Amino acid sequence: MKKLILVFLIIFAGFIISCKEENLPHYPIDDNRVFIKVLDEQGVDLLDQTQAKSYKANVIKIFYEREGQLEEFYNGGLTNMRRNFRIDPPELDEKQHRMKLIIESEVKVIQWNELEADTLYSEIDYDEKYNKMSVRKVYHQGELKHSNIPALSRREFTIIKQRQ
Repeated sequence: MKKLILVFLIIFAGFIISCKEENLPHYPIDDNRVFIKVLDEQGVDLLDQTQAKSYKANVIKIFYEREGQLEEFYNGGLTNMRRNFRIDPPELDEKQHRMKLIIESEVKVIQWNELEADTLYSEIDYDEKYNKMSVRKVYHQGELKHSNIPALSRREFTIIKQRQ
């Protein structure tokens, strides 16, 4: 019985020690992603995979800048985000699909097809203590689309495409 009590005390002490506040990370878990809706000028959802004129998920490519060069992101080992994005269906109260895009570099190029691409510029903070990055701002065509200030902190924005 004494050994059982000793085991419980050791487990309890380990639990208390491991839960010190200074050991907890001080960042949101999903602090490096944004959600993008893509519409044409008439408001048609260009991420709706059932529409003929939509951007197809299997054609979209993501490039990031590393040491001044653009590199395509592809990781076949990932199950649902092999190209660092996925297209989510509309939320219950929404009508448009959203692209969940992971931002891990200051320059990110979304190649929608062979003819169309958009470039996102980001400001990223690096937390060396936790080896974690946090996206502070995202720009598209020179316009601030996301900022971690409260007024723009939803991490969602819309890109309007001009198509023929």
